[in-house]
Amino acid sequence: MSDRSLHGLLRAAAARWPDRVAVEEADGSRLSYAELARLVGRTRELLRARGVQPGDRVGLYLPKTIDAVAALFGVLEAGAAYVPVDPGSPAGRAAYILGDCQVRTAIVERELAGPLERELAALGHRLEPVLLDGAGGGRALASALDAAGVAAEPTGEPWSGPADALAYLLYTSGSTGRPKGVTISHRAALCFVDWCGELLGPDQSDCFSSHAPFHFDLSILDLYVPLGHGARLVLIGEDLGKEPLGLGRLIAERGITVWYSTPSILALLDRFGRLEEHDLGSLRAVLFAGEVFPVPQLRSLRARLPEPRFLNLYGPTETNVCTWYELPPGPVPEERTAPYPIGRTCPHYRSRVVDPEGFRTSRRAKRASC
Repeated sequence: MSDRSLHGLLRAAAARWPDRVAVEEADGSRLSYAELARLVGRTRELLRARGVQPGDRVGLYLPKTIDAVAALFGVLEAGAAYVPVDPGSPAGRAAYILGDCQVRTAIVERELAGPLERELAALGHRLEPVLLDGAGGGRALASALDAAGVAAEPTGEPWSGPADALAYLLYTSGSTGRPKGVTISHRAALCFVDWCGELLGPDQSDCFSSHAPFHFDLSILDLYVPLGHGARLVLIGEDLGKEPLGLGRLIAERGITVWYSTPSILALLDRFGRLEEHDLGSLRAVLFAGEVFPVPQLRSLRARLPEPRFLNLYGPTETNVCTWYELPPGPVPEERTAPYPIGRTCPHYRSRVVDPEGFRTSRRAKRASC
């Protein structure tokens, strides 16, 4: 796997399906695979001109838009690791994260830049970010590239290096102290992405939701599985992401085939989304992770959506997902009260079960080659 990378997935798809829609926003803004690859390549060249080298870290502090998708792939193509920061978080948290991992630069929406720079200065850090004016649709990033004099057609080549190179850092919530950065390599992420491809069997007819923010590990499936298979990715911003009426309508109107979110969002959809008013026949898989799905809410949702596969994914940020369980076909039995299990170990991991004293009771020996 030494010649494989996360950004290589997009490059291969763009070469094979250049005219297919790659990514779109809720307002209808969209880019084809060829257009997205071009914007990514231009971003890569700008970062290189800013001194970004393989192994560097680059922050992303901007809303979840096509601009953000192109920016993170541009970081990867430059050989660096992207560090996504919640644009809704306080500037102090963002400054701590970007300073903690010593980013070389960052791509920042202009309205967020002032508070961020003040907080960075208070921590003794200085940053010269790439500023975007009103991110959305890829237009703000393209304008910044034009203003910087980046050629309309990039001439350089994407970074190609060892699969064990760092791809991204995701920071924990910090609920038990300061946020901690979790480092993930291309190899580790691709093991997960490849397994998802085998599990879901995506193709060019699919349309994936992107509900999770990019600083949350659910986004790894959202981004790389569809864009590695020529499918369409629908970005769901923070405001719409909490509005069940809009989400139900979006699933129907965009023909989403694979949905992935936390159980709490799915419970909101079931209770307040008026799903009975929409044709959701496009859905073929509903994935959930991040928390336990209470049985009554799961039973109700399954009754509304009897046809799709339902899969429970589980794992910490360090592994993204390490176990999975697919619900049996049919309704959730009325007599069931216990939540469904987290399931069995994904084939690219080893697992160990221990008793309360820490003694091993069993072990999974199989390891997939990645």
